[in-house]
Parts: sequence; structure tokens; C-alpha cells
Amino acid sequence: MFPFNIFVQVLFSKLDNFLAPNRPCHNSLWISLLAFHEALARKPCDPLIVATFALAFYLGGDMSLAVDIGKSINRQHDTGFRELLEPKVWTDKHLAGEVQSFAALMKQALTEMTDEYHVANAMAKIPQAPSSDLVFIPLQAYLKVLKFIECVQYGKKERGHEPKRDGMINYHNLSNGTHAEIRNLFTLVVFDTLYPTDTEDENDCSS
Repeated sequence: MFPFNIFVQVLFSKLDNFLAPNRPCHNSLWISLLAFHEALARKPCDPLIVATFALAFYLGGDMSLAVDIGKSINRQHDTGFRELLEPKVWTDKHLAGEVQSFAALMKQALTEMTDEYHVANAMAKIPQAPSSDLVFIPLQAYLKVLKFIECVQYGKKERGHEPKRDGMINYHNLSNGTHAEIRNLFTLVVFDTLYPTDTEDENDCSS
């Protein structure tokens, strides 16, 4: 095993486990994951903050419930990511505040991903990248992801949102960008990245 994994590669490999040519997803899920990783790369976080953010994302902004569930997690996170800091003990209030701050950073990353000047500057730093200021994020997808993020940032649950309870993925709804499906798979992918099952298996073998 390499000393550090590349978080974004693992994140999207986990997403690939759920998708196939006959099981597509709406582009807002990809955009959400890209903005999520960009925020985490800019400001590495305690894994509990990341997990609680993903839970709040899934719950449509229900911060109180996300904090309660997050603090009950007793699984070992993957320690091979530079983006994850050493775990700390958080009060409910401070944890919620950190999650909302992370959401604000994710919103900033999302906005910059749609700014042609920022995109052109970022591309210029990549030696083999073509010279372009094109932005490939449709406005409708941007607004959808923005709504997801702002529900967490402001701690206000999306009106009428009911999170999925059965764990099953409806690929028709996922391809159409249904909020519950996007929120559900986003959180599944983040949790599979944070808490891989092989880490738990290794711990079981060593105990």
C-alpha cells in the first residue's frame, strides 16, 4: 500500500462501483463530488466533519440529526489521505459550525468552477492542458448543486425533502437528478471513501 492515496481517484472509483452504461447518473452528482473534493483539498478536515457534512447533505440540511448520527460513528476512517486530519473531540455546536464552514468553502469552489477567468487560470497551470476558458457546467446543474450545499451551509432543511430509507438506488430517478437520489448516492460514495470495508477487515484480523 502506498503511504498516501489520492482521495479524488478513490472517490470516483467508488462512484464507478455504482454506475454503468445502463446505470447513468445526473451530472449534478459529478459536479457535487468535484466541488466537495476541491473544498477538502483546500482545507483538510477532521473525518468527523466530512462525515457529518455528508450526512447533512443526505438529510437535506437537517444539521441537528446529522450531528447526532455523525458523533455516533465508531468506524475507523482511511488514514491514507492527506485531506483528512487527526480526529478531535467536538461539541455539537462547534461540529455544526465546522460543517457549515466546509459547506461555504464547497460553495466557493463550485462558483469558481463556473467562472471562465478562474478556469482559464487553473488550466494555464497544467503544462499539457489546452488553452481554453470554456466552462462545462450547465446553469441548471450549478443551481441544483448550489441548493444542496446551501441547505447545509445555512442549516435549513429542504422543504418537503424525505431522505431515502431503503438504501436502494432508483437509476431512472438518479439519471433525472431527483434530489433524494443524488443526495443518497453522494453520501454513499463519500462514506465508502472515508470508511472502506477493507480497513475494517484489517482491524478485525489484527484484533
